[in-house]
Amino acid sequence: MNSVAEGRPAHVAVVGGGPAGLAAAARLLEAGRRVTLFEAGAAPGGLLRTDELGGALLDPAVQLVADSYTRFLDLVRRTGAGALLVRAPGKDALWRGGRIHPITYGSMVSMSASGALPVTLKLRLAARYLPFLKRHAAGLDANDPLGTGGARHDSVSVAAWGAEHVGGGDFAELLAYPLLGAYYGATPEETGAAFYHGLAREGMDVRVYGARGGMGALAAAVVAALVARGLEVRSGVAVRRVRPEGQGARVEADGGAAGGERFDGVVVAVPAPVAARLLGADGALGEWLAAVRTRSSAAVGLVLDRPARVDWFGLSFPRASTPGRALVAATVQGNKAGLEGSTALVLMPAPARAEELAAALPEAAVEALLGPLEVALPGVRRRVVRARHYTFPNGYTLFPPGYVAHLARFRDDWLPAGVALAGGYRVAPTVEGAVRSGERAAERLLEG
Repeated sequence: MNSVAEGRPAHVAVVGGGPAGLAAAARLLEAGRRVTLFEAGAAPGGLLRTDELGGALLDPAVQLVADSYTRFLDLVRRTGAGALLVRAPGKDALWRGGRIHPITYGSMVSMSASGALPVTLKLRLAARYLPFLKRHAAGLDANDPLGTGGARHDSVSVAAWGAEHVGGGDFAELLAYPLLGAYYGATPEETGAAFYHGLAREGMDVRVYGARGGMGALAAAVVAALVARGLEVRSGVAVRRVRPEGQGARVEADGGAAGGERFDGVVVAVPAPVAARLLGADGALGEWLAAVRTRSSAAVGLVLDRPARVDWFGLSFPRASTPGRALVAATVQGNKAGLEGSTALVLMPAPARAEELAAALPEAAVEALLGPLEVALPGVRRRVVRARHYTFPNGYTLFPPGYVAHLARFRDDWLPAGVALAGGYRVAPTVEGAVRSGERAAERLLEG
């Protein structure tokens, strides 16, 4: 893609406006390419979105970002949106034994003092898991397991690893499950140990950030900066097919010209099942994409008549608890950096119920999560003035045992010339993994 036609920069399409697509667009613009971004939704941002409900702001999907998201934070800062980042205090809570126990995950002082974790688990963490992380996972990056030695820990689930090396079920239920279920829509049994060890290592010394005005405001600021640099955004336009043609491809989109519009290159930055459909992928590429597991999910936003009077941001529920059968976490948006004063809550379903509630009628989904919340916060139902059901088709990419090996099997020569794939499924199921994949997809086209 180093050629220039008629003295003009090569014109590249980016399909999908989530973090992967935005990162690819930014890199291509910096290299002097013309870029048109297709986004099926109302605005780019993907899961970086903020909604206004009954006068309150809430983030229905991505809640916080970590300082381990180095490429994401670099993208935010080099587009001038860094001022929107706000350091979060990291105060959370865990429901155990019928009570709410405050805890700051990653803080050994807090975890040692909190009643959220039983004494036996605390002793095992100190004697077994922390030394393991220091010896064997010191360089493991959850945002790039393939590139940082994750293959060493790829063969078993974190649940199986914990049972063998830490002992008991509390490691999986009280540590791994709340994190994986709330933020990645997965259970310890279906998550590879490599990914979790990377998260745990980073969590020992992590800072987290919210965004002033919400995650949607952060995405909008990045988009505005890219538009000022020449990005063309076509929002509300669904792409139906990407057809390789010579060294480029044709993009067939709603409302577009018959036969599609030709581009010198295309970055397909959508979930794996959607990418397979757009490309009509078959052969080795089709088989590789078909092996990527995704999970649709949902969330419920509630607006209360006044701010919640609690001092934690996120409350997690183990599976064995009564609320935890349906609800994995409740987040108090007004206690999150950047959304102070909001009276909204966001409820996240347990992974076992996620797809069911994504397909449910809104009233049923709200009741399925509001009922369990009432157990932990009695009287909350009477204070709800607005509710909304959010759905996220293919919202989560799972990272099961063996996925690092799956990443290693991918070959760029499976792709047509002038086409690159981006998305968390290519690197890691995090915002940072998506950004890194977008930058790498852009580099593939620039070097082609």
